[in-house]
Amino acid sequence: MFSAQSAYKRAMPGTLPSQEIEKLIADGCVISSAQIRPEQVQPSSLDLTLSRRAFSMPGSLMPLRGERVTDLIERYSRYPIDLKEPGVLVRDNVYLILLAERLDLPEGVAAYANNKSSTGRIDLQTRVLCDGNPRYDKIPDGYSGELWLEVIPKSFDVRVRAGDSLNQTIFYRGRNLLRSEDLDQLPPVLFDPEGQPVQDGVMDDGLLMTLDIEQPVAGFRARKSIRPIDFDAIGQHDPKEFFEAIERPSTGTLFLSQGDFYIFSTYEYVSVPPEYAVEMLPYDTSAGEFRAHYAGFFDPGFGYGEKGEVKGTPAVLEVRPYEDDLIVRHRQPVCKMAYERLIDKPSKLYGVGVSSNYAAQRGPKLSKFFRQG
Repeated sequence: MFSAQSAYKRAMPGTLPSQEIEKLIADGCVISSAQIRPEQVQPSSLDLTLSRRAFSMPGSLMPLRGERVTDLIERYSRYPIDLKEPGVLVRDNVYLILLAERLDLPEGVAAYANNKSSTGRIDLQTRVLCDGNPRYDKIPDGYSGELWLEVIPKSFDVRVRAGDSLNQTIFYRGRNLLRSEDLDQLPPVLFDPEGQPVQDGVMDDGLLMTLDIEQPVAGFRARKSIRPIDFDAIGQHDPKEFFEAIERPSTGTLFLSQGDFYIFSTYEYVSVPPEYAVEMLPYDTSAGEFRAHYAGFFDPGFGYGEKGEVKGTPAVLEVRPYEDDLIVRHRQPVCKMAYERLIDKPSKLYGVGVSSNYAAQRGPKLSKFFRQG
């Protein structure tokens, strides 16, 4: 292992592509209590999975330095849950679930976790905790130990079991983020709905994305439902039971109610070439109060295709106004896309020979759990 550690430390900085994630697994740096399935490895990320071991918690909390997550569970948990059989996680309750994967990262390699798109689109909040680290979702350089997932269903009850995947992680040797001057040198990666390049999208080391509500279906608003969303029932839920469609407003303006959950999409279509990955970041709130509730990763190949033949794909936004009701308008800035370099091109691309639910999405597409059409 010493030689592997040294090799990782000496290698060039950047986010790891799929073949390097597979090497981490082969080297024993990512270990699972279940077998890691090939489909868990995405072009620049790894899908993490639930184990059987879960606990109901009285609230959200994180460990202090030197404290294990199990110390928190022993002190604060309400009752254990065995996810060998499907269990329902109740809306507005907090749960801690041990992930099947544990890490023994080489020196120089760290990780960062985030919601999967399908999870964010049902307003299910997830955050990774690891021992001795008072930070959500950030796994320190060289970390060795268990990973726990804090899960908070915000709009719907959900039914999950061991093996389900709610979140994902990237691995990196220093994140190599592109600055504004670097983004200016990229080939076109942002397009309008007609496939024409957007020339003025660079802003504060990211690409500015705006809201599109001039579509026949401008978005969706979550309803109250008595039924849980079952993670094993992909494409089987009736969307009308969980969401109401929002028609295109005649005035170009929508009123969003405080505490409600909405699905929208961007006007711009984003493309991620093979050498890069992208993270959606909140737009500068000093310029407005519109916030995309869940950030997310966009793998290499999203909106790109095999050789750049796809002229971008719109990004879907999950939005919850927290403090006030909001009035939003067409083409209002909503988020920005931060590009980062990979250390190498991945061995596979999103939407090209890889199972993907959102490669061809247009407009505010609901999660994969709902029937389409």
